[in-house]
Amino acid sequence: MKKWKVWIIIILILILISVIVTKIFTNKPYKNKQSGNNKSIQEIEQYILNIKSYKAKINVQVKSNKNENNYIITQEVNENYEKQEVQEPNELAGLQMTYSDGNLEIKNTKLNLNKIYTGYPKISENSLFLTEFISIYDKVSNKQIKELDGKIIMDVKNEKSNYNMAQRLYINKSNLKPDKLEIIDANNNTKVYILYNEIEINI
Repeated sequence: MKKWKVWIIIILILILISVIVTKIFTNKPYKNKQSGNNKSIQEIEQYILNIKSYKAKINVQVKSNKNENNYIITQEVNENYEKQEVQEPNELAGLQMTYSDGNLEIKNTKLNLNKIYTGYPKISENSLFLTEFISIYDKVSNKQIKELDGKIIMDVKNEKSNYNMAQRLYINKSNLKPDKLEIIDANNNTKVYILYNEIEINI
């Protein structure tokens, strides 16, 4: 093979490598921007405060002085509708609570239990719902937001309740989805721990 042909092949290979490397590195900032990495703490805070609806599958750990209970629950929430269904433990599986248009329905598909309460006032404080945390955080002044180890942490204080003295929401900065929610008592013990296994925001 002639020497000039070898040089042309080498040059073409170098150009191909350059194109591939350039494409890889120019794509990275775009992906980070889409995932929320470039958002400020204030922008992330506003994003969370604008959550009006969601679907989630959560692990819930509830601690009392004597024991600890664990549940797997699915939730579906919007401004006019709230639904929770217990998946585990097995003895409670199928237990549903649905609130819509002033009606509270409690149903257990296993036990064929179905009770509807009409004209029922909306549950003012259901700490298992993400939207309840957002509502409290939006209203009170005793709150803070910070970044720690790649997480955005939103804290809110409630000095009127010894059991629910504080709530702390951890948000994954890369995808802007809640990771976990803690409810903390006056002794700084976590009484309720919620882990978001799956969540869809503003459905």
